[in-house]
Amino acid sequence: MNFVNLSISLNNMERIVLEVDDTVGKIYYGFSDEVKTRFKETISLMLKKTINDASLDAYKFELDKLGNTAVANGLTEEALNDMLADD
Repeated sequence: MNFVNLSISLNNMERIVLEVDDTVGKIYYGFSDEVKTRFKETISLMLKKTINDASLDAYKFELDKLGNTAVANGLTEEALNDMLADD
């Protein structure tokens, strides 16, 4: 297993290490610095999207759980509308 250094010399970047299979590692190390930088930027964007998608799912889950608890405790749509109208 090869370890590929995916650090990028841009502001506010964190160094991480990803494990890849031997073939990918050997190919990666054969690339120019410019190509490696493009790969690092692409992987960073992919990770951000994945994290954001996971965070959104967790947020939706928590909202659903909160709503279900409110309904179980007797909150109705009418009561909610009344509370919102009071603001």
